[in-house]
Amino acid sequence: MSTGLTPSEQFVTALCQESFLRLWTHPNPKGKKSKELCDYLIVCGPHIVIISVKENEYRDTGNETGWERWMKAALEKSFSQIRGAERWLETVEQVERSDGRFVSLPERTIRKYYRISVSLGGQGKVPIEWGDVGSGFIHVCNEYSVGALFQFLDTITDFVDFLRASEELARSGVLLLFSGGGIEDLIAFYVLQGRSLDLKSSVGDQPNVFILHDDLWRGFIESEDFKVMQEELRESYVWDNLIEYYTNDLLTDGMIDMHSGQVTNNELAFVTMALQPRTYRAGLAASLLEFLNNEELNSAARVVRGNAESAFVFTIGSSENRESRIHELALRCLVVRGRCSGVKTVVGIATDRPGTSEIGYSSDITYIHIPTWTEEHEHNVQGIQKDLGYFKNVTWEK
Repeated sequence: MSTGLTPSEQFVTALCQESFLRLWTHPNPKGKKSKELCDYLIVCGPHIVIISVKENEYRDTGNETGWERWMKAALEKSFSQIRGAERWLETVEQVERSDGRFVSLPERTIRKYYRISVSLGGQGKVPIEWGDVGSGFIHVCNEYSVGALFQFLDTITDFVDFLRASEELARSGVLLLFSGGGIEDLIAFYVLQGRSLDLKSSVGDQPNVFILHDDLWRGFIESEDFKVMQEELRESYVWDNLIEYYTNDLLTDGMIDMHSGQVTNNELAFVTMALQPRTYRAGLAASLLEFLNNEELNSAARVVRGNAESAFVFTIGSSENRESRIHELALRCLVVRGRCSGVKTVVGIATDRPGTSEIGYSSDITYIHIPTWTEEHEHNVQGIQKDLGYFKNVTWEK
């Protein structure tokens, strides 16, 4: 954890790293003239999340003066920092972290910005602002809602899907009012309505005003359905651990390109892994574990569809011949790209079967992204497929 952080910033750092993992969480990045840009920057795929954390103790004056003072010290300063950070980010291609490491930003044409104000100290006594504050939509969290937002929607895709749905609801013209609660109640409504904030399909009509009561989130997390949901997703965190395993190698210069012998910092495969929503991670983790641990399986590879035109290839091979294993993994990934309809990105993972290696264990990862399939690709795949006998020894899962 970065040094020099306040207790509230340390708390949010832990939430960000748990939800978005270390490779994409950047506390206190540097902006113009090396001054602090914002409190946290999340960069993963096309998504850029700007987070500002402000803490100010609310003092009840018996009238609106207490509200106004707190909002000026917490909300207005936070909004100003977010606006300034976004303006500067639009002028650069990379950002320097507080530890000196540089982070490349996505191309400007595909960047998607999200703005989060974590405003603490209001004790739930200050009405939460929600919507466009004059320079874009800013999502406001207090001490009660920050945990729900970061810990429940704990993948970058689940997180931004909710933020985007919230922004679309605001643009629809509906006046949303929180009756004593905040974003946590909107999250509960969103999940209970099939991860949608389309009020026409949810309540049968498009209301002008929509009021959320402060018991929605509490009732949701105390329900039996919530417990079942959490249990069903428990295995998905194996996928998070796998990403962190590879991230540790990447951040410590332990990831080597076997062909060039050079250290690589290519994180595209890990971005694809990280962009998988929580439910997809559960299926991926279950498939990987079964494939590795079931010695009765005769297949040499398993293919699992991912989210957003992606697929994953798992294969087993001995560390005694890693070069051959890597070559075969790359070929299998190419075949999947050519034969799996709707897939443009393939990530392959190869490793030893547990308990079988006499020289130690290793794993390899391959990334292939081919937006447009050509006749040359097709010709190559036909030859590869014949050599591998691919569809005779592979297990397909959707």
